[in-house]
Amino acid sequence: MNQLAIETSCDDTCAAVLTDGRLISSVISSQTNLHQQWGGVVPDIAKRAHQQNIDPVVQTALKRAHLKLSDIDYLAVTQGPGLAIALSVGVNYAKDLALKLNKPLIAVNHIEGHLLSPFITNRSGNPVRQFQFPLLSLTVSGGHTKIILTQSLGDYQIIGQTLDDAAGESLDKAAKLLGLGYPGGPIIEVLSRLGNPNFLKLPQPLNNKSILNFSFSGLKTAFYYQIKKMSPEYILAHQADLAASFQQSVFSSLTTKFGLAISKYSPVLLSASGGVLANKALRAQLRSLAKKHHLPIYFPSKLAHNTDNAAMIGLVAHHKFLRHQFANPLLLDRDPRLQL
Repeated sequence: MNQLAIETSCDDTCAAVLTDGRLISSVISSQTNLHQQWGGVVPDIAKRAHQQNIDPVVQTALKRAHLKLSDIDYLAVTQGPGLAIALSVGVNYAKDLALKLNKPLIAVNHIEGHLLSPFITNRSGNPVRQFQFPLLSLTVSGGHTKIILTQSLGDYQIIGQTLDDAAGESLDKAAKLLGLGYPGGPIIEVLSRLGNPNFLKLPQPLNNKSILNFSFSGLKTAFYYQIKKMSPEYILAHQADLAASFQQSVFSSLTTKFGLAISKYSPVLLSASGGVLANKALRAQLRSLAKKHHLPIYFPSKLAHNTDNAAMIGLVAHHKFLRHQFANPLLLDRDPRLQL
């Protein structure tokens, strides 16, 4: 069965083709350059870019898969959560196609996509990864930071999440305070390799061992007040140290809470995904944590599968297809606050 999946939840226009759950082609059109000068995603700009890009992106995905629209058996699209004005572009496009082709349509939760992204396989079946339950997952991106316990596909329990800023959002804000530009996470990562992570003493919010939730807003505020006392020359001279200190504080919170969750819920398999998981330092720390608990851990096999992509949406849709969970294209609407 051939599937066309579409993802437009924020600032990447994405399409992918899967056959029987295996990835055949994936196309991502990034809008980062359009939003850099504004220091964040501008909704109207994102919507216009999605409208301009979605058809070429879909056509490219089909071409790379050596398929035509008439070869597609069903469609999938991100319903939410995300930026409402961006979600509507993908949802409306997928609904129109489903009605035009008279094909089934599946609505997908964006977070479930990230959750399953470490299990994306290509047409040859690589990497070979089997679901094992209970599965404990950490999803970390610019908009979401959650610890999720999975007992079976479709049976998810959020056991920890951020109460304010997401981890990726806090890294972007710290980068802005340091005058590093947008998106801040990748810049922070590069600078941190050259800096001393113990240069600045920062708090560990919600340090209570019985709490699995995260909080990064207070960390950002503490960082702001400390660098406010420094001269511009001093900040410039110690940018790498300041970046490393902030990054390590964020990552320490992530790994500490994830470790507490492992001890509490005794999973047999770990996974981690989301845009922030492109960071090699965080991956290394999570590998060490998994080794400490004698557990395997899976990350998305390609860096492009950490950030928003349609391949992960397609994988979720494949399993929903097997469970006959279809959407009505006449009634489907975006849901910016869709819950897992």
